Amino acid sequence: MAEQGSDGGAVAGEKAEVEQVMPFAPCMSVRDTAASIAFYKKLGFDVDSSAARPGDDIHMLLYRGEFCGMLYSNDDLRNWLPILADEPIGMAGMLYLGVDDFEGVHARVTEHTQIIKGPLTDHTGQRVFYFRDIDGYVIGVNDNAALAASDFGTYA
Repeated sequence: MAEQGSDGGAVAGEKAEVEQVMPFAPCMSVRDTAASIAFYKKLGFDVDSSAARPGDDIHMLLYRGEFCGMLYSNDDLRNWLPILADEPIGMAGMLYLGVDDFEGVHARVTEHTQIIKGPLTDHTGQRVFYFRDIDGYVIGVNDNAALAASDFGTYA
């Protein structure tokens, strides 16, 4: 690691190491993992169930080969983190998924569930639509190209 100056920054002429940070990873509590897996597969997702076992029914959710979240049996999640035992399934908020084929994903999602808002272009230039999954989670789907060109492009 590079030597730090008195202000905490790298000493002149030295390269500071950049820490790799894992982005937030949603872990969605679901009533029935088999039903949720089938639902997301219809929408074009893949699921890696290699870590799932009795008492720890957790599945990795992938979109185009990239990890994007987890599906976890509500009963098992409540055992894993007892503080969540009295929390209802779902959440106040939404999860976002960035896609390259916005129109194609919209068409596919429309075949399998109700769109609750959009598609629309918001005031920042992002294209987005929202749907609700079978456990009540609201998923926002962003057009990656529009996001990159929007006011929030630095986050794309």
